Amino acid sequence: MRKKIIFLIATIIPVVFLDQISKYFVNKNIPFYAKITIIKHFFNLVHVDNAGIAFGLMQSISGLLIILLTAFITIAILIILFKVKLNSSLFIFSSSLIISGAFSNLMNRIFQGYVVDFIDVHVYSYHWPSFNVADSCVVTGTFLFFISIVKYL
Repeated sequence: MRKKIIFLIATIIPVVFLDQISKYFVNKNIPFYAKITIIKHFFNLVHVDNAGIAFGLMQSISGLLIILLTAFITIAILIILFKVKLNSSLFIFSSSLIISGAFSNLMNRIFQGYVVDFIDVHVYSYHWPSFNVADSCVVTGTFLFFISIVKYL
């Protein structure tokens, strides 16, 4: 139990800080819909507000529903983390990444009604939907979570 709490705190603090500070920087320094090319034909910084979930999905769904869904999933992962007897570092870290990213985006949704997406990865004209640090943590955490579960079945 103690290991899980330490991992969770040690993940939440830097993830939320990095996510929130990067979104603040984008809000203050990159005009809405502007693009700054970092690596030509591969990586840009952009400024897009996202009222949907990760990668701009479900934009037409009510903001309150997204907040409730995000809160529910975050609480469910927290319950799984502390109820499951699995103590592998991969399981704990992956759960902590999901919770951290979801929590950081949840804060933005509650206080702003949207999240700022700014990472634009593409190959020439084929763009992945823009995302942010919290989205990266949720996706990476989910991938690692499934690996940790399969590994210990």
